[in-house]
Amino acid sequence: MKLNRLATVLGLAVVSSLFTGCAHRLEIKNLSQYRNTSLISLEKQARVGIVSDAREIEGKRFVKEIAVSLQKYNVRSTTSTLNKKNLDYIATITVNSDYKGSGWNFLINWPGFLIFTPAWHGYNYSIEHDLSVLLTDAKSGIKIDSFNIPIELDIRHAAINRTWTEIGWFEFGVIPLVGGFFFIQYDDNVTVIAHDKAISVLADFTAQEIAGRLQKNE
Repeated sequence: MKLNRLATVLGLAVVSSLFTGCAHRLEIKNLSQYRNTSLISLEKQARVGIVSDAREIEGKRFVKEIAVSLQKYNVRSTTSTLNKKNLDYIATITVNSDYKGSGWNFLINWPGFLIFTPAWHGYNYSIEHDLSVLLTDAKSGIKIDSFNIPIELDIRHAAINRTWTEIGWFEFGVIPLVGGFFFIQYDDNVTVIAHDKAISVLADFTAQEIAGRLQKNE
């Protein structure tokens, strides 16, 4: 009787962890380091044309959000650069992104499933953006400045497409053991969620750096 009751309790715990794992919010542990702590605004409004060769959807969204954020710092930005007579500067922005899983995800899945680690802790991922900006005079084409902004987001996330392997409680842990090898890899489902959470912060961080460089050229 006691064994049956224990099995029932454990079964309910597993089911509960699966559903809570599905609702586990994505956390970017180091996002605060990219939040602006100062405000640099141009004394004279600058007109900046944005040029980018971003091919990924997330990269395009990133550049578009940078253009929007620049307007907070007395910069009138546009993605139309055909008529350079109406522009002061051209900002050429390149975004190279890399998405990584973690070897820790294996241990999180197995033997971590024994204490429901995938649900309450989540899996570890990282998103890296190598952002480079080239600032040139719109009319002469002369280089004004160039710089790189390396961004690395430390992410923790749990979703039902992976936490379901906690059913290993019912079959001696074979499923979470095998699943652990696959879950070392990055989960593509994280990308959109992470960008939705971080894009405004990262764009503002980048826009502030651009405004600071332009201020030095005033």
